[in-house]
Order: sequence, then C-alpha cells, then structure tokens
Amino acid sequence: MRLSLSTIICMLVSFQLLWAVSGKGQALEEKKITMEVTDATLEKALTQVEKLSGFRIAFASELVERSGRVSLQYATRSVGATLSALLKPAGLGYKLTDNTIMIVARHEQPAELTPSMVADSVVTLKGKVTDESGVPMPGVSVRIQNTTKGVYTDADGVFTLAANRGQVVIFSSIGAIQQEVVVGKATVINVILKSDNRKLDDVVIVGYGTQKKANLTGAVTSVDINKTLNSRPISDIGRGLQGTVPGLTITSASGDLGRNPAIRLRGMAGSLNTGAAGAQPLILVDNVEMPNLQMINPQDIESISVLKDAASTSIYGARAAWGVILITTKSGKTGAPARVNYSNNFSWSQPTTMPKIAGAAAGAEAMFAAYLRQEPNKAFFGTLGMGFDREGIEKMKQWEKDFGGKELGDSMVMGRDFEIKNGLLYFYRPWDVGKKYMKDWTMMQKHDLSFSGGGEKTTYNLSLGYLNQSGVLKFKTDKFQRYNATLSVNSAVKDWLDVRGKIMMNQSKFETPMSYSGAQLGPWYYLYRWPVIYPYGTYKGKPFRSALTEVQQANMDETKSTFNRVQIGGTLKPLKDLTIDVDYTYSATNTHFRTVGGPTAGINFWANPTQLQYFDNYQDVSWDRVRYVSSWNDWNTGRAFATYKKDFSDHHFKVIAGMDVDLYKYTSQTSERRTLIDPNLGEIPLATGDQFAGGGRDQWATNGYFARINYDYKNKFLFEINGRYDGSSRFPKNDLYGFFPSASAGYVITEEKFMDFAKPILSFFKLRASYGSLGNQNVGDYQFIPTMSTPLSGWLIGNTNQVTVSTPQLVSRSLTWETVTTTDFGVDARFFNNALGITFDWYNRTTSNMLSGGVTLPSSFGGNTPKRNFGEMQTKGWELAIDYNHSFDNGLRFNVLATLTDFKETITHYAGSKLLANNYEGKTIGEIWGYQTDRLFQESDFTKQNGVWVPKQGIADQTVLGGTQPWFYFQPGDVKYVDRNGDGKVTPGASSLDDFGDMMVIGNSTPRYQYGIRLGADWKGIDFSVFIQGVGKRELWPSGPLFIPGFGTDSWYDHHLDYWTPTNTGAYYPQPTFTAGSNVTRNFQRQSRYLLDMSYTRLKNISLGYTLPVNLSNRAHIKQARIYVSGENLFTWDNLQIPLDPEIDYTPEQTDPTAFGRTYPFRKEISFGLQLTF
Repeated sequence: MRLSLSTIICMLVSFQLLWAVSGKGQALEEKKITMEVTDATLEKALTQVEKLSGFRIAFASELVERSGRVSLQYATRSVGATLSALLKPAGLGYKLTDNTIMIVARHEQPAELTPSMVADSVVTLKGKVTDESGVPMPGVSVRIQNTTKGVYTDADGVFTLAANRGQVVIFSSIGAIQQEVVVGKATVINVILKSDNRKLDDVVIVGYGTQKKANLTGAVTSVDINKTLNSRPISDIGRGLQGTVPGLTITSASGDLGRNPAIRLRGMAGSLNTGAAGAQPLILVDNVEMPNLQMINPQDIESISVLKDAASTSIYGARAAWGVILITTKSGKTGAPARVNYSNNFSWSQPTTMPKIAGAAAGAEAMFAAYLRQEPNKAFFGTLGMGFDREGIEKMKQWEKDFGGKELGDSMVMGRDFEIKNGLLYFYRPWDVGKKYMKDWTMMQKHDLSFSGGGEKTTYNLSLGYLNQSGVLKFKTDKFQRYNATLSVNSAVKDWLDVRGKIMMNQSKFETPMSYSGAQLGPWYYLYRWPVIYPYGTYKGKPFRSALTEVQQANMDETKSTFNRVQIGGTLKPLKDLTIDVDYTYSATNTHFRTVGGPTAGINFWANPTQLQYFDNYQDVSWDRVRYVSSWNDWNTGRAFATYKKDFSDHHFKVIAGMDVDLYKYTSQTSERRTLIDPNLGEIPLATGDQFAGGGRDQWATNGYFARINYDYKNKFLFEINGRYDGSSRFPKNDLYGFFPSASAGYVITEEKFMDFAKPILSFFKLRASYGSLGNQNVGDYQFIPTMSTPLSGWLIGNTNQVTVSTPQLVSRSLTWETVTTTDFGVDARFFNNALGITFDWYNRTTSNMLSGGVTLPSSFGGNTPKRNFGEMQTKGWELAIDYNHSFDNGLRFNVLATLTDFKETITHYAGSKLLANNYEGKTIGEIWGYQTDRLFQESDFTKQNGVWVPKQGIADQTVLGGTQPWFYFQPGDVKYVDRNGDGKVTPGASSLDDFGDMMVIGNSTPRYQYGIRLGADWKGIDFSVFIQGVGKRELWPSGPLFIPGFGTDSWYDHHLDYWTPTNTGAYYPQPTFTAGSNVTRNFQRQSRYLLDMSYTRLKNISLGYTLPVNLSNRAHIKQARIYVSGENLFTWDNLQIPLDPEIDYTPEQTDPTAFGRTYPFRKEISFGLQLTF
C-alpha cells in the first residue's frame, strides 16, 4: 500500500508522542523517593515531592487548597506511586509534560498514567530483596496493602506473590525503610531496602497521644523494646530498664524471687514525705496505673516512653509529680496476616557473691583477741553454749589436719568432732553451711505464646505467658510462678466510631519456707551468724538446733496474688479533625498470704549445753499457729478527652482537653489461731487455741481537668502549653483543688536556610526549654485530721490492763499540695545523615510547700511540732544520651547507645534544729558525716608507762571517741583519726552545723554518675549485643557484724582476718575489739577508711543469636526462627573490701540494721532460648 509523505509524517509524530508519554510515565516509576507526610496540607506534601524527585510540579491553587490534609507512611516509593497515594483521596490526578508534572482532576489523567484496576488482571510476582550492599535479605515481609495476603522472603531473599495490577505491594523489615511498589505489567520486581537510620521521625508515646520525636519540646525518652528486653532472662520489666534510660534509677535491695525493684526518676527522695517509695514515677500501662511491674509480661510490651519534666507529665496531674513511665501493650495491626509467635527461655543461675565465715581456728583466735583486750586474763569464752579456749583452738587445727577435705557425712562423733568440757560444748569440726543450704545452680523457665492479626476493620492480639523460677534452697526449695493472659480487640464499627477492649489477667504464686526468726532478720541472718564450727550435722541421728534444721522442717509460706483488669473504650469522630476518646478501666488485685508454724525438733544445746537434750519442739508456743493475711484492691478509672487538629498553611495546631477520675479502695484482714491439731494441716478450723483478728480499710480519690495546646510553625518553632486543675481527697475540703500550669518551647535551627551549609554533617539541631509545676499528693494519709491512739495504760483493774486514749496530735487544718516545679533545658542533635545522635538535658526541680515542722517549740509544749506547708527541696541534675548506627558495605550493621546521668538533692528551706543527724537547711540528701582517717596507730606513736600505752606529744587526743568503758583506750593497732581543726583533740563537737568538731561529709549514699553502654551488631542472620551498666559514685556506712568485725560476740568473717598485730602492722583492719553492737564507736566511728565504696561496673547482659535461613525454617512451616544464648550479671568490677554485691541495700523488711548484707543473694545467669513465628 502506497503512503503519502504527509501520512508517513503523521504516523511518525503519533508514534513519537506515544513513546514520549510512555517513556515519561516509565521515568516516574523508575525514580524512587523516600518520604513521610504526617497530617500536612496537600500543597506542602507536593512541595516535598518536588524537592525530592527533581521534577517540577505545577497546580492551580484553588484545586489543591480545597483538598483535605494528607498523611503518608514513611517508605520508599516511585514518584508515580507517591503522587497516586497523595492525589487519589482528593479526586486528583497528574499529567507529565517535559519535566513538569501538572496536577489535574482525576478524569483528566492520561490512561497511560492510571494503573489498571481490573479485578482479573492477576499477575504472579517474583523477585529478590537485597540490602544496600547487595546481600540477600531473608525474612522480609512482602504483603499487599489493605489485605492480609503476604509472604516472607526465603534465605536467598527471593519471594513469589500473586497480586492484581494496580495493587500496592509493601516490603518491610525491622531496621529498614519500608518500600512500596505499584503492580504494573512487570512480573519481576527486585527491591533494595535501605537501612533506616531515622531517629527524628520516630513516633513517641506522650500523654494522651503521640508526637514525632522531632517535634517534642519536653524531656521524653523512648525505649527500644527489642534491644532492651528481648532475649534476656528477666522476670520483670524494671530490671530490664536498669541503665537504659538516663535519669531513671532502678535498684534491687536483694535477689529475692518476685521482688519488685525500686524505681525512681530524677532523684531518690523528691520530698521528705515520700517515704520508702521516694521519687517514684507514675507507671501507666495502657494509660492506667499499674501497682506492680511484676504483673506485666515483658513479652507483651509494644512501647515504653519515660516522661521526665513537668511539661510532659503535668497532663497526668496528682500522682505524676515525679514523672511518668508510659507502657503500651501489643495490639493487632490493620491488614496484617494472622501470625503466631512462640518464645521460650531456659536459664540457670548462681549467687554473685556470698559471705564466708572465718576458718575455725582463725575465727576463734580473732574473737579471743577481742576478749583478751577486754579481759587480759580471760582463759576461755563461750557463746550460745559453745566454748572456746587455747586447747580447743589447737584441736580445731588438728582436726583440719587430720580430716580436712574428707567426706565424713553429717553424723558427728563425740571426741572427734566435739566434746563436753567445763559445762560447755567444744566443737572442732567446721561446716560449709552455704554449701549445705544452697544449690550450685537454680533454674528458671519462661514460655510465651501470642496470636495476632487484623483485617480492614478489626484487629486482635492474644498473648499467654508462663514463668517458673526456682530459688537457691536445696530443700524446701522456694519458687515463684507467674501466669499472664492479655486479649485486646479493636474495631472500626463505623466511619465515625472505633471501639476497643482489653482484658488483662495475672496470677503469681510465691512459696518459701516459714522463717522462725521473723522478717526483720530472716533465715539468712542466722545462717551466717555463728562460727564455722557451729554444729550443722547430726548426733546419734538427731539434728542440732540451727537455721538449717528449721528450714528443713518448716512448712511453706504461700503468697498468691491475682490481678484482673478490664478496659473498654471508644473513639468518636464527629467532625473532621476532631476525635473524642472515652475509656473506662476496672482493676482488682487480691493478695492472700498463708503461713503455718509448728514445731521444730532438734538437740537444743542453747539452753543446757552439756545435756545434748533432744526436743520434739524447741520453738516458743507462739509459733504454733496458722495465719491468713488477705488484701483486696479495687480501682475504678475513667478518662475522657477530645483532640482537635487544625492547620492554617504553615501554622499547625493541636488541642487536647479532657478529664479523668480515679477511685481507689483497699480492704485487708488478718486471722490467726494457735495450737494446731496437726502442723501438716494448718487451717483455722483445725486449731484449738487463742484467736486473733485484725484488718483495715482505706480509700482515696482524685479528679482532674486538663488541657494542652501544641503549635508549630513550619516544624521549626514549637510551642506547648498545659494546664491541669487537680483535686485530691487527701486534703481538707477547702484545699482539695489546685491549678498547675506548664509550658515548653523548641527551636529547630536546622530548618533555617542559613543552616544548609552544615548538612549533611549536621542533620538536625533543636533547642528546647520547659517550665511547669505539678501537685504532689503523696504526703501521707489525711494528715490534716487530728487522731488519738488507744494504747494500754498500764493500770490494772483486776487482771485487766486498761485501755486509755492519747492526747490528739496538733495538726494544721490548712495543709495542701506540695508543689513540684521543674525547669528543663535540652538539646537534641543528629549528625551524618542521622547516624549519630546526642541528647542532653539539664534540670532544676523544686519541691515547695513541703510538709515539715514550721517552728521549733520548747519541750514544755508537750507534743511534736505540727506540720505545715513550709519546707523546700531542690534536685539539680543532668542527663546525656548518645546513639550511633552504621551499616557497612558487607552487610554488617552496628549500633551503640551510651547514657550518663547525675543529680543532687538539697534541702533549701527548713525550720528546726541544726543537728547533723536530723534534716536541716542546706543538707544534701544521702550525705554521710564522719571523720577523716589518717591510718592505724603504730607502737612508734606511743610510749609504754606501767604497762599502759601513752600517746606521744603531738598526737591528738581522741579519747572522747572511745566511749566510756574503762578497758578501752586508743593504743597501737587502733584507728588514728585526723584532727581537722588543729585544736589537739578529735571530737564531734556538738554534732551540729554550728559546731561539728572534726567531722566532715565523707560520702553520700545517693547513686551518682549512673551509666549504661549497649553495643549491638548483626550480620547475615547473626546478632550480638553487650550491655554494661554501672554507678560511678556511691558510699554507704551500714551496720552489723558483716561490716564491722567485733560488732557482736557471734563470729568473725573471713574478710576480717587481715587485722593489726605487732607482726602485721600494715593490716587493713584494726586490732580485734568489740563494739557492743554499735557502728559509731571506737575504731568504727563513721570514717573515710572503712566507708564502703559501692560504685561498680557490671556486664549486665551479653547475647548471641542466630536467625535460621528461611529455606530451613519453611520446611517446618515456620516463617522465622531465632535461637540465642544470653548471660546476665556475668562479671562485676567494684572496689569493695567485703563480700557484698554492690547493688545491695536494706530491704523494706529489714528493720533490724544488724542484718545488713545477709539477704537473699543476687544472681548471675546463663540462658538459651528460641523465638518462632508461624
């Protein structure tokens, strides 16, 4: 067929135009951009696309302005896919002319640029996912947007997925930027996922909502759950958070099973009225207070945010004076495929360090030396029916020579192991009581199972957990068990209504042998109390009286606690940009404790040593009892708030207003009955003796109204204002409510054009400041009400001691809130494309109107000084966090997090005495007053006159420090204190601020310079992490025989044996001397030489894991499988001279200070585990 020239030209032009449209459309699909849009105007989003893509974008203002606000998840997409996602909801499309994209009405978009949405146009996609260095990425989620359909890549990063043309396929993996691809004609899709080094675009949970980290103006820290809690053999969240959040102080006084750690934020006390809880933050789980972190399974946690300053916490009001820990539990994800997760952990632990009693002869010689100083002619001494003399010490040495290291069993032989002499028992055989009492290794196992998923409207998550932890006891082994179950369901029932519900259940059971010594001392006190020759064996098949015998024969105490929580709520969307959230929560905690006493059979040599009499029961009759202690807590919580967002060009507003109410009720009862019919059946009806009963009730309520306004201009100038009107039932009727405002501001300097020169080295730089106040209601219960006690009078009518009524305590009827005001200045900076981040905060928190004595009254007043809102305390501190993330070309990824914090609390306003032992104005909380130690006296410091050591001229007189006993005076081998004021005497003066003699502040018990360092790496399925935690400075001056040699006449410890003698003049300890149960006398006045340095560095955790190749796990129908090994507390570096764990402190039960150090041991653990996804 002949064609004219004009026809040929027309055909060429048409072909060229078709090629141009197709080519330009292809260019839009080939060009990839990574971006996120959060509730922004369409115009602003298009400007961002233009900047990232290099294409010019043109549009009619009236066309774009009438469109609503848009959001787009952070991901990598083609330019075309990005435009479609932004424009389609507004009914808009686009045209491509040359290098310009024209925004048009949807129907004007060329068909070539409109993805086909034909339902039957199904294609089978195949491809490979690699990282930036070309290394295949196994386990990447490949799913179709808005459906539950998806797969995971195999070991080679390969996937196969059926999809319709026009659908969007989402590629996602932890630590990588999500990528979205629109299905077109191509059936092969190869994707490169880039590492996600974002920190500024992270969404942070804050009070009643979320915020981008870049827009925060308050002091908030987010916790990386995966790196902090996963693959660690911990039973509670608190221990997992230790050292990971700057400003958060977490301590455990002992290693008891099931013990809740003490958690404090930006200070230890906060106020003089917080009691043992101190500056404890409000802990919220799903926005409702949680009484005990042991009740939460760490595997249920989705996110944790720590709110520190007043601007961040003020919206929570009354109980948030010391900060807030926000914990959000897991929920299902919209459009996520059904998933089953199972994980387990098996760990074995042993004590970190334990006391060691001195050897038989060495311990006896040290004690003998102390007795001889008191009575130089003493030939023997006895303690608890056991005798010691020179002959006996030689027999101890001979026993060790003849039988040491031999296995003799528990049976003791008269004449070999002990003998009766001078009316006392002389024992020669040593025992390792710790080895007899404790297992070498104890086991813990943990199992977690969860089911989650979601469709377009409804999501669900069900999690189940089980923990079984065994204690260290060889017999009557203590154990802790916990069961967890959580179910959450969320559903969008209407376009304008979302509903949600969550049920949480927890049950824990703790069993331990009943202790005859009472909680104030505990069995560990007696276990490490007596000399090493104390008879822990048997004689003629009968055990001797001992702590070991008592535990072996004791019944098991049982504490069972059940926690139930039901939450229901909904979100209304009545208007565009307006949401209303309403939630109600009911929580109930029931705790029941059961203890059964009974007899202990043994040879009771305490009363009559020479008789070796065996008793079926040597306990006091008061232990023949059964006791129940029960408590019930009911908590009703209501929350309602509205959120409104509005933008005017570059001005962005967000307003929240609402209210909350809490009603708490507590009931307890105690029942006891004595004279058990059968100790093995300890129940109230099965006892016949006296009955005792007690109980209590309490309740309080809070009600608050709050509002918050957020404003930002171009994400550059940031402002936030909060106000809360708070009410608490703890105050008088006329002082129930108080108003507490706060404000914060931020300036993102890197948003300024004049800072462009610093990019990409300086990626982000923000200055922020906040100021605000909160009310503290935790000042004790109803202290404005005068009360009268009803003690026994001591007057007898017949045989009855009559009850009397005391004089009512004088109180102030106008007591009101303590006000906690915080000023915070912070800096957030990121460098090298966000790879390196630095966050720094300085704060000053002032607790004013602090309840304290207002004036000093004479003793003739007849009562205590009434409290009033008078005192003031300041806490000043700083926090630093540095993080770094980097990916190498070979696929190795590396991350570091380092935190450092310090603070100091000072009483800045206080009325009362200036005695150093009391609170006073200017006192630093935790300070320890004492003497500066020079050294130990040597013989060269004295002359001997008539057998008495007399100090040479120039030696300061420190007689007043030696006490009033005539046998004690300072001599060679004693402690030489420093005469700091040079008056020739060492004295405490009046022990007041006005006259403190030669004393000085020698230390402080507050943990200072707390730090944590976490290192992590992963490469080709192998992951490795190390976490180091420590305290840079902390001192302690405790009490008890473990700390002070000669504290009592019970025993000597192995670490005390380096004591001064004329042939050991360079010893650490002074010559043996009894202190009569005092830790402030003679050679152990508070002083610098023996002050305990509790600073430490601890390898808190080290973990190594391996994720199996997908082609292997798929054979077992498993989507992902990871195995790991982990170590906890494996190594500790400290400066202690005695065998203590550096984290130890007094437990709440240890009201007797002499028990210090003899508590349930801390543990180091080795574990392995498995994590599976189906």
